[in-house]
Amino acid sequence: AVTVCIFSSCSKKTESTPVKIDDFRVTSYILADGLRNLETLDKTHFEQITDIILFGCANFDEEGNLILDDDFDTVYENLKLAIQGTREKRIYLNILGPKSQSESEDWNEQMKDQAQRHTNAFESGKLEENIKNTLQKYGFKGVYFDYEFPIKNKYWKSYSEFLLSLNETLKDEYDIGLAVAGWDAKLSDRAKSVVDRVELMSYDLWDDDGNHATYEIAQDDIKKLKKAGFDMAKVDLGLPFYARPTDKGAYWYDYANYYDKIDENGLYKDDETGLTFSFNTPELIGEKTKLAIDEGLGGVMVWHHACDVPADNEKSLYNAVENSIQAEKA
Repeated sequence: AVTVCIFSSCSKKTESTPVKIDDFRVTSYILADGLRNLETLDKTHFEQITDIILFGCANFDEEGNLILDDDFDTVYENLKLAIQGTREKRIYLNILGPKSQSESEDWNEQMKDQAQRHTNAFESGKLEENIKNTLQKYGFKGVYFDYEFPIKNKYWKSYSEFLLSLNETLKDEYDIGLAVAGWDAKLSDRAKSVVDRVELMSYDLWDDDGNHATYEIAQDDIKKLKKAGFDMAKVDLGLPFYARPTDKGAYWYDYANYYDKIDENGLYKDDETGLTFSFNTPELIGEKTKLAIDEGLGGVMVWHHACDVPADNEKSLYNAVENSIQAEKA
């Protein structure tokens, strides 16, 4: 009898060549909403950023059609204007899939419905060419998917087969990138081999004391991806430039609005709501960046750009990333 391992639980460790520190990536998600008015966009960190993922203005439906926002051209042109004169960057397009239409209040049922709708798109036979045409038209470096919760193996299999088909369509002309969670990354080994970039979402997770996205959680997530067989040189460690409450409630708080209120542990008690926000401090962001370097990852990833303070602020999180990189070069 021959056992065939399809999913990552069977994976062996993948050999990886660490990225040189001069090539270490600082990837940032930039939301389309922030590009609709350039006057309010913080442009002070673009010299520190190497890669940009444009998020929130492109979707695909169940039939495999790619749908761009009505003002997509304006958003994209504003992005190019914003980064003009800074270091050369790779720009990727993130496309989101169909949302769940389940009327059930059960999260698993909602995710099952969402996964099936994604599967319909993946198996439509149309999505691959539609993606290629859009990347070609606008000159993107590649495409990103933010498909976090397939849950069942049959949905992961469909996703994996689609990525293989997309790779055949894009060939070496464009990169394929994914956002993944350490606890639910079950691509097939073949699919992992054709993916060019992996953004590790090491956030929206808490320790036993309610602290959000700790150093130890980042360590654990890196171990999970290594065990799953990902090439770590393709992986960027996700850094949250926002807080979640210690009670794990559905609230998100930008660092820029609270940076001068948090204590040395990254905590801020909001008297109005009674909630305690848990942020990553500049010190922790610097430590996580060094962790990514030491563990042989290809870079770090920021969610998301608009959450930081400008570069002339000594408490900037981007600056903490840059300082760790420069310390490694010294």
